[in-house]
Amino acid sequence: MRKEQIDIVKKNILRRFLNKTMVGMNYVNRQDVKVKKIGGDVVQKAIDELIKNGFLERHHIYCVSINPRMLKAIGDYIDKN
Repeated sequence: MRKEQIDIVKKNILRRFLNKTMVGMNYVNRQDVKVKKIGGDVVQKAIDELIKNGFLERHHIYCVSINPRMLKAIGDYIDKN
């Protein structure tokens, strides 16, 4: 169940960041990313996996945004899942 939750949260985060154009230097604090009815530890784990996969990039210490070089791969990931 936890892996399924993380996959749902990852898609939700990527969709929301794309809709708000959080790409490149337009970034948000990772502590402010919330998903309804999902605990904060699951959201942070999903963000860590997205950074590891290269879909998100870090700014400063705690801020994240979409990696502009991965936009096509992100679109494929969202459509596939």
